[in-house]
Amino acid sequence: MASPSLHRLITIVFFFILCSFLMMRVVLPFWQKLRSFYLFDLPYLPLILGSSLLYLCSIIVTNLLEENDYESIAFISHLAIKIWIATLWLDKLSELLKQWEKLLAP
Repeated sequence: MASPSLHRLITIVFFFILCSFLMMRVVLPFWQKLRSFYLFDLPYLPLILGSSLLYLCSIIVTNLLEENDYESIAFISHLAIKIWIATLWLDKLSELLKQWEKLLAP
């Protein structure tokens, strides 16, 4: 019989394999089909959908790691995803700040 810590590690490995399979077979084809619609002409919709998908994946991974007593790794992974989402929005934020600067300049 395997030790409980080895069982937790195997569970996490299989979870990541399942997640990568689902991303390749379900989420990415759905994303490509969704991009063909006119919804992506809206300026912020791809960023909103991408950010929400990343945040959802981050919550799932964080919960899995916390259930298996890897709280520190869960915190680091969740923080990394938050930083990644913030960097995705930096270009749009800089455009917004430039527009505000033009409005506020005399």
